[in-house]
Order: sequence, then structure tokens, then C-alpha cells
Amino acid sequence: MEDDLEPDSALDRLSERIEGVEKGQGRHEEKLDGFREALHGVEADVVKLGSEVSNVRQEIAGLESAVTDTRQTLDTFIEQYGRDREVSKAEAALARLTTEWHANFAQRKQTRALARGLVHTLTAQAVYRKVVNTATVRACSEERLLLEPTYWLAPAAMAVAAKFRNEQEQAERARAHACALDAAKASLFFSLTCSRLGDETEAAAWMDLYLQSLDPDELGQDFLVVLDAIASKELGEKALGYTQQAMARWNRSGSPSSTNTYTSPGMSGGTHLESRLLNLRNRLAQNRYAALRKTCGDQWEVLQGAWELSTVPDKTMTHLEYMFPDGFDGAHTPLGNGGHLESALERLIDQLEPDEADMRERMRRLERIIEHGGDLVAVDRANESSMSLDSAPVALMTLLDQAVFEPDEVRLSQPARRMALQAIWPNLEEAAQRLVAASRDRLPRQITLSVAGWDCSVPTDPQLMVQPGQLVDELATYIEQQTQVRSDAVVRRWPRVMAALVIGTFTLALVVPFVDGMARWLFALLTIVLFTGAGWEFWSVPFRRRHVRDQGARLRHEAVATMDKALRQCEDLLEDWHDAVEQLDLLTQWGESQKRD
Repeated sequence: MEDDLEPDSALDRLSERIEGVEKGQGRHEEKLDGFREALHGVEADVVKLGSEVSNVRQEIAGLESAVTDTRQTLDTFIEQYGRDREVSKAEAALARLTTEWHANFAQRKQTRALARGLVHTLTAQAVYRKVVNTATVRACSEERLLLEPTYWLAPAAMAVAAKFRNEQEQAERARAHACALDAAKASLFFSLTCSRLGDETEAAAWMDLYLQSLDPDELGQDFLVVLDAIASKELGEKALGYTQQAMARWNRSGSPSSTNTYTSPGMSGGTHLESRLLNLRNRLAQNRYAALRKTCGDQWEVLQGAWELSTVPDKTMTHLEYMFPDGFDGAHTPLGNGGHLESALERLIDQLEPDEADMRERMRRLERIIEHGGDLVAVDRANESSMSLDSAPVALMTLLDQAVFEPDEVRLSQPARRMALQAIWPNLEEAAQRLVAASRDRLPRQITLSVAGWDCSVPTDPQLMVQPGQLVDELATYIEQQTQVRSDAVVRRWPRVMAALVIGTFTLALVVPFVDGMARWLFALLTIVLFTGAGWEFWSVPFRRRHVRDQGARLRHEAVATMDKALRQCEDLLEDWHDAVEQLDLLTQWGESQKRD
């Protein structure tokens, strides 16, 4: 009975434990539900926090955009402030320089106006007709000298006024004073003034002094205007003669700027003029003289160089005739009407002195700063684009070279460019002669032509030229002899015949009967080939000799045609070369008037 109760009690205890577990599980589930609810709350908080973070990011992005806009606005403001400050500084400096300009140089404007009036032809007529009192002229000029004692134009104007009153001593003292202040400008002013007033002798004397005061390596742009007036004979024949002599003297002096050297093929060196003439020479086309180019080998480059150098006189003559259609001396060129003289005198009177030019340049920069609103980069670009070449000096040889070969690079009239040609002509003629001499030196005495292994030498002297037919016949004879030799060398090769017969017989007698199947057919075919080769070697000699003779005939025909064409092209090239070299005499005759002068 007790035994029956023990399982029941165990079962009850187990049931109680299960109930306890179930109760504990229920409590755990309640806790899990609480945790789930808490997690849902946390998830909602995280979502809310993410939304708030997104809003913060948007606000930060908006803040960054606002900061960027503020920075750009600030940079623009700072930049504009800097420009406004530059403009303010420029306006203040410009006002100060303008005041200084009027204080220091206002009198010069009146002096220039007085000088411009004194040198006018109507003023001279008014004085000589007593429309204007000479005392007034004297008083005005003396006042200018008192107000501008350091300005060369003031005593120069006084000298002109003294000449109107026939006061030679006072005029000499005034001229000496002007020359002491600026000898070059004063001499040029007196030369142009005397020419305008009709005294060409005195104008030539002052022009000579002006030319002596110049540096041929640093000629100002004013010299170009003066050269136009002189070349147009607006200052008279004597002034033209003095200028030609001065330019010839400068040219002979050989300034360093005129000795630019170059290196050309086959020549050790030369002058810049030789380089100019080399650029004018004719170039030999690739398809011209093709047969001669093919047969003369390495000599072609020498022939080509000599031929191109020989074309220098003709191409130079063509260029000069195009540039100077009125000839070397321009006998049909009309005299100037005084326009160049007027321009030269106006340019000289209006030319600013160094102190004026420096202040004027500073004022122009300040004006550009104001004009561009303080943008210094734009101001620098404007300064670079507005820089004029009027202040840049030019060397004599550069001037002469550009006047003859690059007229667009220098602003000179046709008479002035012709005058430059006359000055440069001795050097140009000498350069052409050197190039022609180099062409003669480079032309070989004999030209070696090679065709089909046969060489022949053709003399370049026209008096020693051989007849093309003779050389062609010799070439044909040589090829015929070579063909005959090769034809005679075609004979029956008995060792090859005997070897083929022996091997074929051996194969037929000892190999073919003792093999079966495919091997028998192979050895039989080999035997047939050997006997056929031996037969062909025995009977083909006439056919092979005929083939060699046919090849020789074709080679002879092609070689004779090539040699005949090469000889004719050689004759044409030498004829062209001699004709081109003779053009040097025509080029020299074209400038003979300069030698007669």
C-alpha cells in the first residue's frame, strides 16, 4: 500500500514543479512583454532621434550655405574695397600729378604752339609782308626762353625769330644754346625749318650735323619719318646725298648687330643677308630629275645644293623687281609734296621730353586704374596691349633688312625703302656673289652615273660634254657582253645527270622489286622524277640560254632608257645651272646706277 502511495506523491511533486515552472514561465512572459513594450518605446525614440538628426543636418547644411554666401559676399566686399581703395589712391595721385604737370610743363605747350607757328610758311610771309611786327615775334620768343630756359625748343624758336629780324649774331647764340641742350633734336629742327623756309643748303648742313649725332645701332622711330622726307627729296639733293653717305658709312662700320651669322650646308658661315638670299632660293622638287637622282647616287645631294644656290641671283632679281618696279634708282618716282617734312616737323615739336614722358606714362597708368575700376590685372593687360613701338630703337642693319625684305614690318615709303636698298646694295651684291661662288665650288667636275652595274663619268663643263648616244651604246654593249657571258655559262651539268641516272637505276633495279604496297609506288615515282630530271638537264640548255638572253634584252632596254633619260636630265640640270649662274651679271647690271653714282 505504501508502495502505491510513493509514486502518487512523486507524481504530485512533479505536478507541483511543473505548475511552478508554468507560473515562472508566465512571470517571464510578462517580463518579456514588458521588455517588448520597452523596446517599442526605444525604437520610437530612435526614429524620433533620427528625424531630429536629419533636421539638424538640414540646418547645418543651410548654415554652411549661409556661411559660404557670407564668405563670398565678404570676399567680394574685400575685393571691391581693395579696388575702390586703388581707385581712390589713383585719383589722388592723378590729381597730384596733374597739378605737377601743369606747374612744370604747362609752359612747354605754349612753347610748342609758338614754335609751330614760327615755322609755318604763312608766318614767314606775314613777317616779310609786315603783317606781323618783328618786335612782337622777338618778344614772344624771348619770353618763351625766359620761362623755359632748359627746354631746347625755346632757344630754337628764338633762333627762328632772330632770323626773321636778320639778327645773325643772336640767331647763332640761340642755335648754340639749343644744341647745347639737345644737339640731335635741335639740328633736326633747324634742318627741317630751313628746308620749309626754302634754304636747302643750310638744311643739308644741319642734316649732316643731325646724322653725325645719331647712333646707328639705336635709331629712334623719328628717324623713319625723317628718312621718308629725305628720300622724297623734300629736304633737297644735298641732304639726300649727306644721308646716303652717312648710311653707307654706318653700313661699312659693321656694327655688332649686323653680323648675325648662320650655318648653311656646305658653308662655314655668312652674313644675315646671305641667310635672307638663301630663303629666296628655289627649291628642287622631289619628282624633278628623278632618273638622274636615281643613277648618280650620293652625288645627288651635292648637285641639288649647287643647283639651289645657283638660283639665288634670279630669285633675288625677281624679288627686287617686284618690290621696286620703278627700278634701282627710281628715276620715275615723283618728288614729295612736303607731307613727310610736315609730319617730321610736327612729330619733333610734339615729342615729349624724358621727364614729360615719364610723368605722362605714370598719369596714363593711373587713368587706366580708374577706368578699369581698380582691377590691376586688367590694367597690366591694357598696358601690355597699348605699348607702342614708337619708343623702341631700331638698328640700322635691321631697318635696311626689313625695308628691303619685310616692308610690312617697317613703316617706310617706297622712296625710303629704295634708299635702304641703295645703302645695302654693296653687301647684298657681295652676298649673292659669295653664294654663287659656293655653288661653283660645290658643283663637281664630273658626275658619275651608275646603271645595271656599269659606271660612266659625265663632265659638268659644257665644252667637255660627251654625246649621250655614245654612252648609251657603250652601256648597251656592256649589257650584251654580260648577257653573252651568262648565256655561255649555261651548260649541261654532267655530274647532276650522272648522279640522277645512277640513283634512278639503283632504285629501279634493287629497291622497287623488293617492296610492296605504297612503298613500291613511292620509289617508282622517285625513279621517274630522277630520270625526268636527268632528261631535262640534258635537253633544256637551249631553253635556258634563250631565257638568259631574253632577260638580258629586257635589262638592256630598261638600262638604256634609264641612262638616256638620266643623261638628258643631267644636261638639262647643268644647262639650268649655267643659266642661273649667269643671272648674277643681270643682278649686278640692275644695280649699276649705284656704282656710277
